[in-house]
Amino acid sequence: MTDLALPPSPRPFIEVTGFRFRPWSTLWPIALAAVLMQTLLVPGREAARWLFKHNLDFFHREVWIFVALATLFQVITGLVALAVMRQALPQADGHLRWPPGKTYAGLAVAIGVGMGLVMLIADYWPQLLAHAAPDGGYDIGSPRAIAGWLGVMLAAGPNEEIIFRGLLVGMLAVLVPGRLRIGRLDLPVAAYVVAVLFGLAHYDSFLHNPLHLALAQQVYAFAWGLTYVWLMERSRSLLAPMIAHGFSDAVEVGIVMALMAAWG
Repeated sequence: MTDLALPPSPRPFIEVTGFRFRPWSTLWPIALAAVLMQTLLVPGREAARWLFKHNLDFFHREVWIFVALATLFQVITGLVALAVMRQALPQADGHLRWPPGKTYAGLAVAIGVGMGLVMLIADYWPQLLAHAAPDGGYDIGSPRAIAGWLGVMLAAGPNEEIIFRGLLVGMLAVLVPGRLRIGRLDLPVAAYVVAVLFGLAHYDSFLHNPLHLALAQQVYAFAWGLTYVWLMERSRSLLAPMIAHGFSDAVEVGIVMALMAAWG
């Protein structure tokens, strides 16, 4: 009698490995990540706001300088937090290094450009359809202001990736271990948690934008958060997600400023 080999069972579309939900040990690290997120983002922003408001003439009342100051302060606090994490949780990997192998820089640029175009449509589709100048709030009155806005948008990559992917994903990958695979996308459970936090960090869009636009921002922020971790894992560095993140913001803002000049 000949044994017939059975065909391999198909892999499930969604698969969780190495993760077990325990209310206390799972939830307190997530709560800690949420607190750290606000602790690192808010003080830097408010310190920059105070400094800017008390030196308006010195800064020529150019709002991009306020954003640059907030970015600088947040980068500093993020780097300090990463240093603390290395001491308190030495097994956590913040990925703050030059890529040991392939940089994925070219792919990151292409992904960032695509993200910028998606965000442009999601954020400004009513104006785009009406051929009306988007109300982005950006100063396009001088080359310095235009360059300043593009510069701070590019700097959002290092700023937010140090905090969200380097610190928060690095910490939660240890404290909430496990992986979640959806189709071919296989990432740490921490990546999905931080992607949700990344969307919630943009909560102020619900205060200033129509509901459908604010919801769209939550959706693409979650998707971008997963993409940044995908780049980080493959390159074993924060460089590629920093590039993709910075280019996505700069591409959207650059096109918005161009449309403001053309249609305004």
